[in-house]
Amino acid sequence: MKLNNWEDFWNSYRKKESQNKEDLFFQVGKTINKIPIEDSLFQDMVDDIIRNLQLNDEDVLMEFCCGNGIITLPLSTIVKQIYAFDFTEHLIESAKKHSQQSNINYTIGDAKSDFMELFQYEKKPRKFLMNDSLGYFEPNDLVTIIKKINCDSFLFYITGVPCDELKWNFYNTPERKYHYLKMQTLEENYNDGIGKWWKVEEIKTITDNLGLKVVIENQADAISNFRMNILISK
Repeated sequence: MKLNNWEDFWNSYRKKESQNKEDLFFQVGKTINKIPIEDSLFQDMVDDIIRNLQLNDEDVLMEFCCGNGIITLPLSTIVKQIYAFDFTEHLIESAKKHSQQSNINYTIGDAKSDFMELFQYEKKPRKFLMNDSLGYFEPNDLVTIIKKINCDSFLFYITGVPCDELKWNFYNTPERKYHYLKMQTLEENYNDGIGKWWKVEEIKTITDNLGLKVVIENQADAISNFRMNILISK
């Protein structure tokens, strides 16, 4: 079994012109039962990022897989500069149209490429964010991303990671469990758009091997009862 081409998936996923905030949330899957999450819940997610990355007005932040910028925009009021990229062209177009500020630089780019070469920096970032996207990568990809960050010290916050130990909270009926197990026999498999279910031990093995510190916490149930947040530091 292998996971499908995620670039193809996101190029077609909920692809429509956004007219309002609800459309922006729907466009990138910030929904519960296909309904945009509540403003208070979204603010909790933003506050959690600010707190864990210890963001302040002198910080330069790089955001991987920024989508249409719905997370980027509120963070831009906190930090000095944000460099944000995504490999999906229509999401970056949406970000530039709906989520732009003078201290945000958006571009098309792939986290599996030389992403540090995507921008001209006044000051290079030392804080990094990947929101709801690690499911679309494999362990060797994460190792490569961390190595390419290549800073003497950094904070890297990876949120909304599908947690293998919690997957039965998502596939929570006999029918859904059967559906999941059947998907695993397929040659190509999107896992319902969730992507790879990461094991906690996989993360710890990677960070241990790279000599990095890691803190792993389950997301609040109100946000998700099957995802975890990962803070990697050096």
